[in-house]
Amino acid sequence: MWEGRIPKLMERRYYEILRNATQEEYYEAINSPDHELYDVLWDLFETVVIEPAEVFDSDFNKHNQFRYSINTEVTLEFFPDSDYFAKRFEPNPYRDGTDAAGIHLKFSILPERSCLFSVGLQIWGRSERLAFKKLWKQHRPLLRDLLRRSKPMVSKRIPFPAMDYSSSLDEMLDNYFAVRDSENFLELQYAFAQLDETESAYNYMVYMGLLYHAIRAHCQDRENRVEQLAQRLREFFAGQLPDLAHPLPSVEMTITSDTG
Repeated sequence: MWEGRIPKLMERRYYEILRNATQEEYYEAINSPDHELYDVLWDLFETVVIEPAEVFDSDFNKHNQFRYSINTEVTLEFFPDSDYFAKRFEPNPYRDGTDAAGIHLKFSILPERSCLFSVGLQIWGRSERLAFKKLWKQHRPLLRDLLRRSKPMVSKRIPFPAMDYSSSLDEMLDNYFAVRDSENFLELQYAFAQLDETESAYNYMVYMGLLYHAIRAHCQDRENRVEQLAQRLREFFAGQLPDLAHPLPSVEMTITSDTG
């Protein structure tokens, strides 16, 4: 596991660098093995995205495609390989250069937010949204338990008042699937602030990995793999599925200026 790979006395300095790095410095950190943050970022990405996904597919790297983006936040992610999009009429990230790449497993660095890190599952495709809707209806008790344990923060791109005023995650998803979403976008996130909190992020992404692989299989092969994946999940956790703590709110940081 990740914990312990970075000396505790160095953590504060790494946080300060991540908070203040420019886009060019992040580019160097991701691409240059000589950069002091290179191993930090890649080890963390492997721990909270790749390893959880490999719980369900040991060849995850071969069946999915990596990319990254650097803007006000830094995102490293996996999404399906080019074969997955070959027969679709929807946006194809390989052909169209679109961000709407079906399903994504993501790790983000958020320098301007209170929680510096975030992991999650992003659904940004019509086929994937419909697949999730169908799986939610067919396997509601199982998926409800998974989401109850993982406690995701839910975000969308279009205002849906019925979702915003839902009293539970169950009701929120029911309300979401009841309306047409022209963006076909839904994101389930888990924010964390410290490098020594990666165990929770790892466990969260194991849960998201189940959803990712279930939706991917349904869209690609029309195969319902939820029960099979759930059995693998139970075996991996030896029957003791973790119940995660609620993530901290991730809000924009305000920097007060000293005008006195």
